[in-house]
Amino acid sequence: MSASKGRASSLTLPGRILGPDDGASLGVAIRPLSRRSPLALLRADPRQAVEHDLIRCLVCGSAFRQLTNTHLRHHGMTADEYKRKFGYNRGRPLMCRALQRLYTERAVKIGLAARIRQRPILARPELRRQGGARTIALEEILTRREVRERGRAGVR
Repeated sequence: MSASKGRASSLTLPGRILGPDDGASLGVAIRPLSRRSPLALLRADPRQAVEHDLIRCLVCGSAFRQLTNTHLRHHGMTADEYKRKFGYNRGRPLMCRALQRLYTERAVKIGLAARIRQRPILARPELRRQGGARTIALEEILTRREVRERGRAGVR
């Protein structure tokens, strides 16, 4: 309590004002809010950078419909290096969901799948022998964790 005003004073932490009912006046330790930037939060879970109508560059934070090789060259990296650095699956298209859907619909409309002449797994038997020998990206680890947690929550 403040002696001059006869009421509890407020404590200020970054982004939040704590009053007498928040436990600060009782001597309870209060953890300050995270000071991580929005870009750092996206880097922690890169799947969040891909939205319906934009994808955020995890290097500079700019928003695009598609992350092009030209943009990534400004950062001195290729698409493969970008995916590896931020934990995307190798097959992840670096584009927003709306553009991905447009390209998918167009491929189905023109019958693109019928035009593919060979399947690498059939043409090169050594690929089949490798089996699942590949690196697992952060994106896949996070997705697997979410599926596992949803399964556990559904069992309870």
